Amino acid sequence: MSVGSRRLSALRASVRGVLRRSMSQKRRTELKRIQGLMRKRFSPLISLMHGSFSSDELAAEITRRLPPDFEILMVHSSYDALLPMYKGNANELLAMLIKICGPERTLVMPSFIMGGRTFDTKEYYRTRPFDVRRTPSENGLLTEVFRRTPGVLRSLHPTCSICALGPLAKELTTGHHLARTGFSPDSPFGVMTRRPTAILGIGVEYYRCLTHAHTASHQLGDAFPIKFAKVFTTVTLVDYDGTRTDHQLGLPDRSRKLDLRVLWSVLSKDELMEWRFHGVGMFVIPLARIVTERLVEAAGRGITVYGRVPVNAPSGAAQPQATGSNR
Repeated sequence: MSVGSRRLSALRASVRGVLRRSMSQKRRTELKRIQGLMRKRFSPLISLMHGSFSSDELAAEITRRLPPDFEILMVHSSYDALLPMYKGNANELLAMLIKICGPERTLVMPSFIMGGRTFDTKEYYRTRPFDVRRTPSENGLLTEVFRRTPGVLRSLHPTCSICALGPLAKELTTGHHLARTGFSPDSPFGVMTRRPTAILGIGVEYYRCLTHAHTASHQLGDAFPIKFAKVFTTVTLVDYDGTRTDHQLGLPDRSRKLDLRVLWSVLSKDELMEWRFHGVGMFVIPLARIVTERLVEAAGRGITVYGRVPVNAPSGAAQPQATGSNR
């Protein structure tokens, strides 16, 4: 990534941080809606500025950035951010990613539930179950198209569910709801930490979506320097065969804001590659395990994705609150 591009990325991240601190979720959602309308209105001008690209051109761009030996490809995406430059559709984009993985590798995407428009997980599940077959993904169009694709398996977790297609799909998705937390070492994210996993962002910057950053705090558990609020709600889970199970879900405490920009200071440029392709934000992390390892090391110095904290605080001293420990 060039110095100019890195500065632009840093500016975007700073603006996003200010908006998250100063505006409600409702206001930010409305701002995104207006941004989308303006993007459609000025699409001819945007296309003129950035040009256009096909699925084959995007595949070539992605392939040359990925490591040669990955077993799992975890994809974060924003289909709308590819428009109007991308001349394919969501089905063609998914087919391209499946082709990149081939039959010997496994494609993974998040199919998280954030709590609907209000981001209120407890209220969302008050009147409905999590049905692994029918509950839609809230991670964008491409993830929902992937979820509905024949052969794709989905993990049974009411907030941190993932979808997978390929030889490791069953290993990744089985028993997610039985894991200690949604991101703990016994979850699909633990599998992705242990196996050669590349993380790809298409149309999104890493500081907006990199869920693997949660693995460090969930691996450390009580040793993490920020203590987690422990608030639970009961969610009914519906498995593929229709079996219904009551699940105790740890609720996220949203009073503490996540700031993934800290990864700029703990990952090298080779460990976190960012660039723009025809104006579209892209990133690749060649090895997911490095994210976990670097953030575990940083936590020992009081550096976390929730901010800096003193590492020599007396036992039992008050600590900032972060997301729920069983998210």
